[in-house]
Amino acid sequence: MKLTLALPGLTWLDHYDGAEVCKGLQLPTLQHLLGRARCTPQATSLSAMLGSLFGQPRQGMAALAAQQANLDFGNGHWLIADPVHVRIDRDRALLADIGVMALSQQEAEQLTATLNQHFADDGLHFVAPSPGRWFVQCQHTSQARFTPLVDAVGENVNDHLPQGEHGLEWSRLLNEMQMLLYTHPVNDQREARGELPVNSVWLWGEGDFTPPATHYDRVLADDADLHLLAATSQAAVEAAPHAYTGLAEILAEHPQEQNLLLVLDALQAPAQYRDAWGWRETLSRTGIGLV
Repeated sequence: MKLTLALPGLTWLDHYDGAEVCKGLQLPTLQHLLGRARCTPQATSLSAMLGSLFGQPRQGMAALAAQQANLDFGNGHWLIADPVHVRIDRDRALLADIGVMALSQQEAEQLTATLNQHFADDGLHFVAPSPGRWFVQCQHTSQARFTPLVDAVGENVNDHLPQGEHGLEWSRLLNEMQMLLYTHPVNDQREARGELPVNSVWLWGEGDFTPPATHYDRVLADDADLHLLAATSQAAVEAAPHAYTGLAEILAEHPQEQNLLLVLDALQAPAQYRDAWGWRETLSRTGIGLV
């Protein structure tokens, strides 16, 4: 059997303080695993790494996700427009995703209704089939390049603004969206309750989707977008086990399966948000998340 193990967030993202953050960690299981491995460093984004697991860049996710949400993906062009929170920090604007916010379906629909009213003349139509996954339908292709959300979380928004021929136009539209959401009554109510406001959206995922070239018998992961990719390759999909005994049970139940992908992402969020204590605690408690 071949087991492919992906550990997003395993390495600390800021090289200048990595040694200090890792100081004193005792990780015998991980040390044993890495000691038997061959290290081939590659400079790549998280989205590219996750996409490579399926033999392709992580593009065309908007069309795939819109289809899964039973939207009319064949009419017009779709972008994912995920709700996010942007926080100004000194000279940077840092991005946080829905994972740190509790958003109701009613709030999502109220926010997207306001966006639709404002941007109707621009040919944009927003829809929120679930609180944490929004889309925007465009009349034409964007003619811009967008950064996948997973690559922008915890990063400076200004380093990931739309690029390409119409990148500046989309940056202008994003700025309008932020100003509109910033003053929205829903966000006033959220802040009064001590919750983070949804003060922006993150556009990404445009493109033609190509079914994965790499096929797994079974994919164990918690990320919803990975579940979508896995399903297109006809792989069985389920949540990642949180202990080795859970993995052993899955292997015993499906002895005929020869190609298994296991994605353990417990370290991803604390790494992206530069939560050194949370990252160390998670790594120390779990070893590699499955012991």
